[in-house]
Amino acid sequence: MQSRRAPRAAVFSAMAFFVMSCEPAGTIVEGGRADDYAVARQALETGNYPLAIVRYERLLDQAGDAAGRLNLEYAHSLLRAGRYEDAITVSSALIETQGGSLKGSALAVRGTAQHQIVRGRLDAGETEPGLRSRLLAAQADLKSFIKNHSNLDAAGAMKARLEMIAADLNSVS
Repeated sequence: MQSRRAPRAAVFSAMAFFVMSCEPAGTIVEGGRADDYAVARQALETGNYPLAIVRYERLLDQAGDAAGRLNLEYAHSLLRAGRYEDAITVSSALIETQGGSLKGSALAVRGTAQHQIVRGRLDAGETEPGLRSRLLAAQADLKSFIKNHSNLDAAGAMKARLEMIAADLNSVS
């Protein structure tokens, strides 16, 4: 069991790196919201996901042009906090409305969240038929991410996750 946790931790760490490296922090906010953004970003980077979520929610109320990027960081905070269904909802909206690296990163978040839901259920001994469809959805998201945004996967985290998904697909019916 321990051997499965180590690769997942590495994947999450690499994912955090690529999500946070997509755009310099200074281009996200202007004026008085800068402090709120700095707190949210620092909380995300240091693992204080509940604080990051609260701060991103506050920022999103007045996001304006920065809404896409803030929503991506918010979705990533939800993912890291284990709120996978919420991360899927937020990243799905981004996939529908954004392009470029924001869409690509949202695909990575959604695919990762889908996979984490399945991993949790498999670890709990569940074998329901819906697990396979979730794995296929995660695989499709990550394949699209790799195909169109491989430059954002410099550490190979999403390629590694695709390999884990392939192994999981072999274990479910």
